[in-house]
Amino acid sequence: MEIKKFSELTIEQVKYIADSNYNYWKQINPDLNYEESTSNIISMKENYNTLPLGLALVDNDKLIGFCTLRTNRLKHHLNFNPWLCNLLIFEDYRGKGYGKTMINYACKKIKELGYDKIYAWTDQAPEFYKKLGWQFVQNVIKNEGWEALLFVKDLTNLD
Repeated sequence: MEIKKFSELTIEQVKYIADSNYNYWKQINPDLNYEESTSNIISMKENYNTLPLGLALVDNDKLIGFCTLRTNRLKHHLNFNPWLCNLLIFEDYRGKGYGKTMINYACKKIKELGYDKIYAWTDQAPEFYKKLGWQFVQNVIKNEGWEALLFVKDLTNLD
């Protein structure tokens, strides 16, 4: 099992991630635009060590899940950066610790890029983030107009 940057994946794998991301979030946000959503993910294939950056958990070329790291994620809250976004573990692999693995690696990667904290919003899994040591900051308005909980992870003492 390893974590790879989108730049290390095949274009077919990145397109699968893009489609999976769209299909998952479309259920929650019916106004999500397919072209915009998928092109944002696919464009991350060109990034090696800059944000936005895509990360995928892979086992023998089989995709387990993915996340993205970005700046300026919420247009109403530009003061919070960088962001852990689009965390998705594929259904067959949920409940096995892979989400924790992705988040821990993402935190290390963000620290390598020179940041001392990382943010995430959630309206579905606040207890998951709390269990991993994230701190609640405040409620925020997402780009779509509804509210979510904002969490931060301090990376200053991260190994």
